[in-house]
Amino acid sequence: MNSPNFKHKEENIAKFIHASDIHLGSQQFHNTDRSNDFIDAFKEILFLAKYYEVDFIILGGDIFNSLDLLPAKFYRVVKLLKKFHTSTINTIPIISIEGNHDIRKFSRATRVKKGQSWLKVLNELELLILLDAELKNGNTPVFKEFDHKKRKGGKITLKNATIYGNHYLGQTPIRDLRKIYDAIEDSDENFKILLQHFGIAGQMENVPGVPYRDLSFLKDKINYLALGHFHKQFIINNWIFNPGSSEAACSSDHFYERGIFLIQVLKKMGYNIKAKSIKLKNREFIWKTIRLNTHFNTYESLSKYIINYLSTLKVPHNFKRPPILYLRLTGTKPLNLSRKHMTKLSHLLIHELGVVDAKIYQKYDENIKTIDSYLCIGN
Repeated sequence: MNSPNFKHKEENIAKFIHASDIHLGSQQFHNTDRSNDFIDAFKEILFLAKYYEVDFIILGGDIFNSLDLLPAKFYRVVKLLKKFHTSTINTIPIISIEGNHDIRKFSRATRVKKGQSWLKVLNELELLILLDAELKNGNTPVFKEFDHKKRKGGKITLKNATIYGNHYLGQTPIRDLRKIYDAIEDSDENFKILLQHFGIAGQMENVPGVPYRDLSFLKDKINYLALGHFHKQFIINNWIFNPGSSEAACSSDHFYERGIFLIQVLKKMGYNIKAKSIKLKNREFIWKTIRLNTHFNTYESLSKYIINYLSTLKVPHNFKRPPILYLRLTGTKPLNLSRKHMTKLSHLLIHELGVVDAKIYQKYDENIKTIDSYLCIGN
C-alpha cells in the first residue's frame, strides 16, 4: 500500500511592487518634457501595480526631488493617485518613507521649517501611507501601528506582511538601526519588511554606504530589507533589495540597471521570495563623440560640420518620445568658441535633429576638461 502524499502546498503571502527614487518635480536641464518624464515613470509604476494585481506598493524614499515643486506638477501627481485608487477601488495601498530629497532643509536657497515634505501632504490627503518611527522618545515604542485617523505610525500590516519604516537616517544609520532591531517584536510571525533609505557599501563605485556586515544582524528579524537611495539596482543574498531610480536622474544613471521589483512571497517550509526586475519605459539617451581633426575658425563652420555628421540621428516628427542627445567633442579645440556659442549649438541640435535636449561636453586635446560634471541630482 502506498504511503499518502503529505506535501505542503505553497501559501501565497504577498505580491507587491517595490520602487524608489522617483524624483517627482525634477527640473532636469530646466526642460519641461524632461520634468514630465519623472511623472510618467510614476504613472507607469501605478499602471503596473494594477496590471499585476499586487497587494500593495512600497516606495523607498526620494519620491519627490525637493520641496521646490510647481503647483501644476503636484496637482498632476494628486490626480494620478486619485485615479489609481478609484480604478482599483482602494484595494492597493501605497506605503512610503521619506528620503533625503523629500526632507531637504532648503527651498530655493531659503531655509524652511524642518519636517515639511510633499509626502506628508499626500499622507494627509489619504493618497498614500507615510511610515515613520519614533526614534528619540525614550521608552515610547519605536513603531506604533499606523493610525488611519491620525495619519501617523511606523508600521502597518497588510495581508500576511508587516511593513516597518522610518525617514532618512543620514549616511551613518547604524545606531538607529540597533533601536529599530530592538523595537521589532519577536512575536510578529508575519513576513517582515523593513523600508529604509540608505546605500550599501561597494554597490556603487566611490559612493559611501553602510557595510553589509554592520547590518547583517537585522536578518534575524527582517525577511525583506527594502532600500532606496542608490540609483543602481541590486539584490544581495535575496534579502536586501534596491530597485534603483525609476528615471535617469543624472546622465550616469543611464548606464545603470534600474527600474522596479515585482515581488512574490510564497511560504511552504520557509519563505520563498521571487523577484522580477521590470525596466520602465524611460526616454532614450544617445551618446555621440565627434573628434575634431582640424581647427574650426568660426561657429558657422563648426555647427555645419556637426549637423552634417549627426544627420543620421534626425528624429521623425511623429516620434512620441524624442531622445536626449549627449554630445562629446574631442580633438582640436575650435578657435573663438564661447559658452554662448555652445548654448546656440545646443539649440540648433534640438531644432535640426528633433531631440528633446542636447547637452554638449568638451574634452579637447589642448585643454583637457572633465566631463564628469554632468548635471546630476545631488545625494
